[in-house]
Amino acid sequence: MQRAIHAWALLPVCAALLCLASWRWWRSLDGAEQQPVDGPQTGWPRFTVELLQLHVAAQLTLEVGAFQAPESCAMQLPEFVSGGGTLRTPLWNHIYTKSSARLEAARRLLLAAWLCFLCLPPRYRRASTCCFLAGVAPYSMLAVLNLTSDMSHTNQPLSLFVVAAALAMPFLGGRDAAGDIAGRWLTQFLALCVLASGYLAAGLSKIRYAGVTAVLNGDWLHFALTEGTSGIRQRSPCPWLLDRVIALDQHVPLLSWGAMAFELLLPALVLVLPAPLRAKYCGYVHLAFVASAIGFHAFNFAVLGANFMSNCVLLGVLGAALLPQVRAGLRQSLAPEDAGRREGACSVTVSSSLAWAGSLLTLLCLLGWAANNADADSKNEIGAALGLPRPVLHGIDRLFPFSVFAMYTEKRTRKWPKGLAASHAVLLVITSLQLLSAALQHSGHCKLVWRRRDDREARLLPQTDTPS
Repeated sequence: MQRAIHAWALLPVCAALLCLASWRWWRSLDGAEQQPVDGPQTGWPRFTVELLQLHVAAQLTLEVGAFQAPESCAMQLPEFVSGGGTLRTPLWNHIYTKSSARLEAARRLLLAAWLCFLCLPPRYRRASTCCFLAGVAPYSMLAVLNLTSDMSHTNQPLSLFVVAAALAMPFLGGRDAAGDIAGRWLTQFLALCVLASGYLAAGLSKIRYAGVTAVLNGDWLHFALTEGTSGIRQRSPCPWLLDRVIALDQHVPLLSWGAMAFELLLPALVLVLPAPLRAKYCGYVHLAFVASAIGFHAFNFAVLGANFMSNCVLLGVLGAALLPQVRAGLRQSLAPEDAGRREGACSVTVSSSLAWAGSLLTLLCLLGWAANNADADSKNEIGAALGLPRPVLHGIDRLFPFSVFAMYTEKRTRKWPKGLAASHAVLLVITSLQLLSAALQHSGHCKLVWRRRDDREARLLPQTDTPS
């Protein structure tokens, strides 16, 4: 792949654009004004165009330099097909197997569009939007085909986020209420529907397939370190560290509890935190989640080799989105009456529609995670009853758009799960609480804004003297 895309020339360009995107994002932190929002996106910091450019630059640098190897990536799909690989979807396999030239053309279009997107200043809103969307289409196709053909769930979160970013990008660069709400929604989607839900699904899979006892005594972790991954010693960059970890038999349960705290407790807090508390403690909880996730992947990289590198990019971007809020001391949004006074009745109507559209997409995605986990808890009986195709990975995982992330569990326990977790019930409760909180806040905000508008109109009416 590196020879086909001339990585020797592209890698320095991507690295330079990564530095440029980092500089633009850092400059955007000073004096950035965010419009007040009181609704489903309350308490979430704004995702900016500069931050999206930073993510694109980091992901391109990762894939062009093949730093995620031996994990697969979207840009390697043409080499996968030309090397004799078979796409799992018959239609796409018929189109692309005979010649990978079309896939290579899609990759060239992706690189050209996203390199132009990185070069353009964010103030060129229409041009930036067109370039980003022109790159999203080929990247989404390459990512999904690679995801289902290489039988790997490592890029599932990235594929989901790219689609969400494409939906938000037309509004993202605006300085009005619509741009603010779209930016806050994208941060919300990244935290709830991409990262927290994915890590929660991974934690529930360990309970589902390994059992509660194995989670408490660390048997699943001992299996993962010794025989859970083929060629683990060849992949590990620090075999001596792997041996040291395996030798710590008495501390394996503690490592297992720490992993479960990261994959169950912190994602659950991120998902269920009510909006008033989120506005106050969002920085602490989310930064703890981001820091623990990055530490988890750093440990896995040192012991097991490259592991979910695209997730590390997403986690870094989420942490960067939280940084302005933390730097400002977790400042609260302006009061609803100030928001109504600044926005006016028309913009509030548009903002309300956009906010509810974003909340609906978030709800549908969370319901999708819930249904996927419920299907896994029922041994895929629910999917079979609905006529869905059989899961492609080990007979338990459909990979896209939602995955169960059943890594580091024994294959024999996947056929006969030792503990069926009620993950579908947990996610449904989380979704219900989030929808209720958003509905109460949004309805209260709209009523208050319209009441302020009526009061303002009443003050503008001519006053008549009452007869004495």
